[in-house]
Amino acid sequence: MWLCAGFQSQSARSVSNGVNVSIERRIQTLAASPQPSTSYASRTATVSGTRLHYIIQGTGRPVVFIHGNPGSTQDWMSVFTPLASRHKVIAFDRPGHGRSQRPKHGEATVEVQAQLLHDALAQLRVERPILVGHSWGAALALVYAVTYPNEVAGVVVVAPAAFESHDGSFLTGLPTVPVIGDAANYVLTPLIGPSVVRGELKKAFSPDPVPKNYLQSVLSEWTKPSKARAYALDEDVYNPSVKKFSPRYAEIVVPVSIVTGDSDLIVSEKENAGRLHEILPKSRLVVLPKTGHQIPFTHPQSVIDEIERVQRLSRARG
Repeated sequence: MWLCAGFQSQSARSVSNGVNVSIERRIQTLAASPQPSTSYASRTATVSGTRLHYIIQGTGRPVVFIHGNPGSTQDWMSVFTPLASRHKVIAFDRPGHGRSQRPKHGEATVEVQAQLLHDALAQLRVERPILVGHSWGAALALVYAVTYPNEVAGVVVVAPAAFESHDGSFLTGLPTVPVIGDAANYVLTPLIGPSVVRGELKKAFSPDPVPKNYLQSVLSEWTKPSKARAYALDEDVYNPSVKKFSPRYAEIVVPVSIVTGDSDLIVSEKENAGRLHEILPKSRLVVLPKTGHQIPFTHPQSVIDEIERVQRLSRARG
C-alpha cells in the first residue's frame, strides 16, 4: 500500500476458469530475510494466460499467504518456515509482483486477482485453505472470503488495508497515466526510486529498523519501471474494489483474526483493523504495542499464533 498511491475508478473483468499448471521445481535456500535456512519448491501456475509464481512446502491443513503492495513471497519467510513443519504452506507472488506476470488484457482488480488465486488453488487441489493477507493482500483475502464463502476455512489479516484510502501523491500516481505515465515511469523511477524505497521502508518498519539484507534485496527489484507500474496499477484499482466489497464483509462467517500495530505509519489501525473488527464482532483483534506495518517481519510469532488459533476454530466448526 505504500510506494504507489494513485486512485481512479476502474471496472472488473471476469477471468475464465481454464488453468494450466506448469511446474518448474527448483529447490532454493531462503535467504531474503533473517530466518533459519530451509528448502521449498518454487513453481508456476498459468491461469487464464497469466503465469503466477508461488512457493510451497510441508503437509497438512493448507495456509495461503498473500503479500501487500509492493511485495513478494519473500515477505512471508519468517512465518512460512516455522509453519511448514505442520502445515502445507503456499505463498504467491501477486500478479505483476516478484516473478508473476500481470494479466495482459483487462484490469487486475482485487476481485480479478482473487479469482486468479482461486482458480490456481483449484487446479492445485488445495481445498478450504486458511488465507493470510498482509496490507493490500488483506483486502484480497477478504474479497476472496466474500466471493467464495464455502471455500475458505478461515482468514488472518495482518496490518490490513480494508477500506477506502485517499493517501498518496501526484508523483506516485504518475506511472498509471497513459503515455505520459509510461514515459515518466521509465525516466524517473530509476532516478528517484532508491531514495523513495529507503524512506518508505523506514516508515513501514518503524519503530523497528529495516533489515539490511531485505533493503538490499528489494532496492533493485522495486525500482524497475515495470514493477513500479504494477504497484501503481494495484493502488489504482484498490479504492473501487474495497468500496464495492467492504459493505459485504459482514457476510464472512469463518473464523477471522486481525493483527495490527498501534504505531503503523502506513495504514491506520483504527480506520482499518478497528473498523473491520466492528463489522465482524466475532473476529479477534490483536493490537501489538509499539509495532508498525511490517508485522510479518517484526512479530512473526504473533502471526503464527493467530493462524493456529483460526486453525483450531475452523476444525471445531467442522
